[in-house]
Amino acid sequence: MLICSACSQFSNGLTSRSWHNLNSRFNALLIAREDIEVAQEFTKRKFAENYEDVLPVFRPIDSTSLDTAKYYLVDAIKKASLIAEKHSNSKYLDEAYLLIGEARIYKGEFENAIETYKYLNTVAASEEKKTAAMTGMLRAYTELGDFKNADQLSNLLKNRPLDKANLAAYLLNMAYYHQMKGEDAFTIAFLEEALKRMKKGDERARYHYLLGQLYQNLGETLVARQHYKAVLKSKPNYDLIFHSNLGLMSTESLAHNTDLQFSKMLEDRKNQDLLHKIYYKMGETARRKKDSNGAINYFGQSVAYSGADKFNKGLAYSAIADVYLEDFLNYEKAAAYYDSTVITLPKDYVNKTDILEKSMYLNEFIKYKKVYDLEDSLQRLAALKPEVLDQKLEEIVKAKRKVDIQTPKDEQVYRPRPTLRPKWRLYDGRTLSLEKNEFVRLWGNRKLEDNWRRQEKSNTTFVFSETERKMVEQPIALAPSATPEPGLNQELNEAKIIEEEVKELKKRIPTTKIQQIASRRKQEEAAFRIAKIYKQKFRDEKKADESFKQFLEQFPKSSYEPEVLYFLALSQSNPLQNQYAQRLLKEYPMTSFGRQMRKGSVVMTQDREVAAQRIYQTAYNLYESGKMEEALKTLEEGMNEYVGSHLEDKMALLRIYALAKLGAKDEYQIALTDFVRSYPSSELLNKAREMLAVLN
Repeated sequence: MLICSACSQFSNGLTSRSWHNLNSRFNALLIAREDIEVAQEFTKRKFAENYEDVLPVFRPIDSTSLDTAKYYLVDAIKKASLIAEKHSNSKYLDEAYLLIGEARIYKGEFENAIETYKYLNTVAASEEKKTAAMTGMLRAYTELGDFKNADQLSNLLKNRPLDKANLAAYLLNMAYYHQMKGEDAFTIAFLEEALKRMKKGDERARYHYLLGQLYQNLGETLVARQHYKAVLKSKPNYDLIFHSNLGLMSTESLAHNTDLQFSKMLEDRKNQDLLHKIYYKMGETARRKKDSNGAINYFGQSVAYSGADKFNKGLAYSAIADVYLEDFLNYEKAAAYYDSTVITLPKDYVNKTDILEKSMYLNEFIKYKKVYDLEDSLQRLAALKPEVLDQKLEEIVKAKRKVDIQTPKDEQVYRPRPTLRPKWRLYDGRTLSLEKNEFVRLWGNRKLEDNWRRQEKSNTTFVFSETERKMVEQPIALAPSATPEPGLNQELNEAKIIEEEVKELKKRIPTTKIQQIASRRKQEEAAFRIAKIYKQKFRDEKKADESFKQFLEQFPKSSYEPEVLYFLALSQSNPLQNQYAQRLLKEYPMTSFGRQMRKGSVVMTQDREVAAQRIYQTAYNLYESGKMEEALKTLEEGMNEYVGSHLEDKMALLRIYALAKLGAKDEYQIALTDFVRSYPSSELLNKAREMLAVLN
């Protein structure tokens, strides 16, 4: 009894503390530490490094793919918890809590890890353990993306004394924190300091490679090469050696013959499974040399050799799309390759959303470009004389049929695969029509009957008209002089097909006044959308300005004119003092764009909202009384003075009603179009859309 009481965990005697220290250190704590090390090793082996992208400071934690590692982490928490339950007077209690927090981070339970570290920071016996707890919290907050709390912790840790172990952990956590925020320069600074305190090995080599990547992205190729060489000196695993060599070649001076070095790597038998990565780097190097066609070829080779490596294949598709978009301005091909990128890349790829967005706006641009070009062509054809039009249409049809008959020869070997499953042939009208034409070309316009390919029908006269179809076909013995010329049936059928297609094309040409107005409206909408995509999506200010200016010339008094003038005014060196701003304020002062140009951003206070309410009530009373001109004047003054008010959309709609009563048709149409664009979240939007639909 005396021995047992002396060994109680609630006793502070020498015997008790020694007993519990011994059991904590060489039993529970030892096993927990080993469990975490095993889990770390499992995680490291399971995680496939993506050397094409910048490596993360810490490998991503995915709780769904931990599998075997999770068993060891659970056991580590269980063993470390025993120290708190059965050895609470042990000096290793604080370390047990640190291990519990670390295991929870590896499990992806960041909130639980934070609670553990907070508790330890409150009860820890030593300042070193409190600092370690705060460093662990910094990692957990960073993983959660809670940069506000992480920033507060980093400021506290700056002013605390750090021992060797805590300093190394702090530097790595700060590097990770800045990397997650996209601050590469700070990431480099903290990583450089952390490297000075790390032992040689695979992890140190990995951080050298990461620094090489970061310096290369910042254009510091000489420093990047030093870190890639440091990786090779560390003699890490083969993947890291291989990618470091690629990094050295990609940072090689353009004066050197990099192609020869790449050729040696391609011939090396050890690299036969990595050819797609070599070709990808060759494409990047060709791009640096401004060899766009060579880059496309190398990236295409990378696609061909990627096999099951969907990640590399997706990146290669994306690289080809970038070349077509940036170097050749070929939007259709760029969009096709971006589509293939989205389909190929894994769902968890970080930048997949950006590529999907780029693909979407490229397809949108192509759609409007096709509409604009088509309507432009149809309008040009409509302006021709009838006889000239027939000749022109016949030329178009013949050229199209020539292209359809010939086997299409793609410029590139590596085309993106179709993204949609093709329709069944008999449900696809276009395919059915083409194949019918091909049948007629080869066999003539034969009746639908049994044995249509019988040899004795070789001299049969084939049916070409409704009258002849009623006649019974009989073999005719022709005299030698009456033998038809070779290919006569084919030529006749070809002529008939061309004639039918010309008739179909004629139906699409806007010949009446209503059709011409509809065609112009389609073209106007497309032209505006194209210019806006240049401005807001492509960020191409030069082409946007050119497109907006061309729009003003081609479509005067358009309902889009206020917005076009607004964009052009903003693109000038002095947005408020230029010809476009003056024209906007003079011709369209009451549009939302005119008001914004005049007033800029206005902060609405409670007093201003009350004043806006009074103005609206006054205008409404005038409208109800039938005093339309006074109501209109009051509304325009109120909208101009109280831009940003909660009642602005109501004022705008009441102004539209007043314009309708006064019969100001042009202003009414512009005001309606402006309302739909300017107040997309208004409760009155549906009413405005209905009115605009009636007007159209």
